[in-house]
Amino acid sequence: MAPHDDPYYEPLDPRVLADPHPYYRRLREAHPVYWHGMLDSWVVTGHAAGRQVLADTARYASDFRRVGTDVPAASVNLQQLDPPEHTGIRRLLVCALHQVPQRAMADRLRATMTSRLLALADDCPADLVWGFARPVALDTISRYLGVQRPDGEEFERYSNAIVRSMDSGLDPSRAEAGDQARARLSELVAGWLADDNQTGFVAAARRARYVRPGISADLLANSLRAVLHAGYESSSRLLGAALLRLARRPGLLDQLSALDGADDLADELVRLDGSVQADGRICVADGELGGQRIRRGDVVIVLLAAANRDPAVFPCPDEVNPRPRRGLHLGFGRGAHSCLGAALVGLQLRTLFDCLRDNGITLTLAGCPAWEDTATLRGLTALPVHVSIRRKTSVHWR
Repeated sequence: MAPHDDPYYEPLDPRVLADPHPYYRRLREAHPVYWHGMLDSWVVTGHAAGRQVLADTARYASDFRRVGTDVPAASVNLQQLDPPEHTGIRRLLVCALHQVPQRAMADRLRATMTSRLLALADDCPADLVWGFARPVALDTISRYLGVQRPDGEEFERYSNAIVRSMDSGLDPSRAEAGDQARARLSELVAGWLADDNQTGFVAAARRARYVRPGISADLLANSLRAVLHAGYESSSRLLGAALLRLARRPGLLDQLSALDGADDLADELVRLDGSVQADGRICVADGELGGQRIRRGDVVIVLLAAANRDPAVFPCPDEVNPRPRRGLHLGFGRGAHSCLGAALVGLQLRTLFDCLRDNGITLTLAGCPAWEDTATLRGLTALPVHVSIRRKTSVHWR
């Protein structure tokens, strides 16, 4: 791929990977709905048009098979289905979700975060990606699912291959490894579902399937694999980005008195630092979007991170707003495909705030953060930070 093929946005350019937001802003100001030749897709950067695409499953499909596109079997899960097929598996998973003991999860998460943060105070400096964000996210989603934590280089290799394959439209060489990784992790999940001794979300989903026998074993395994992967990769990357913001803005937690508690700050960090940069749809019926004619078979990519900083919706779009319009951002999607794990993400961020404040922990950057060369799911590969214990407090927010 020749460099500088597009005058506005080249997703894998190192400068864009380091900070995509100036490029999003320039594209949004020039063309809120833009035909991107390199991506062979329409790119949506405005909030209104992005929300329209995500909410309208009749016109903009997650299931590319609706226009005749072949989709690997391991990729067919709740994220790639549309209503009415999507409705049954989502209801099954929501039913299972309600059976997970939330208080026990919260207590365990607090203990895990606290112990890791206190241990990192002895490291000079500490890498908060591999020393905190990644292990905390994996421990959390494993306990949530009720399974043994899938440690090891093999799991990390599979998980990363899936992330990199999300950019296969930019680099086709990434596709095959991602398809293979999805199949391997679906096999892992199928083994969990076959185990009568499992607990947590996996066990609840298995019980719920007996009530909804129309859900195939493969669809359930693929969907739980997607939950596992998102709970690890999306959450760990958001935690890393949130820690970077807190290290750069050491007084941010002290501003909570000007916010409506930790919920507002968590919502703003999802808006500003959410790891999922883009979500793709396929047009299934001709129509108009943002003044552009979109035809059946056209791919439409909503740049969520761009829409979440649209100044037409968010005042001071690049900063934490003291009076945020909670829930208006697109960081958790919209409509039928809104994020199942939104509550768990909020719990992780609020618990992080509590652990930092309750233990008097301050974070100071000790070097340059490093970003992975992935555009769809953005994340740090290194975050060198000095972790200092300043004082003991006992502050709790609602």
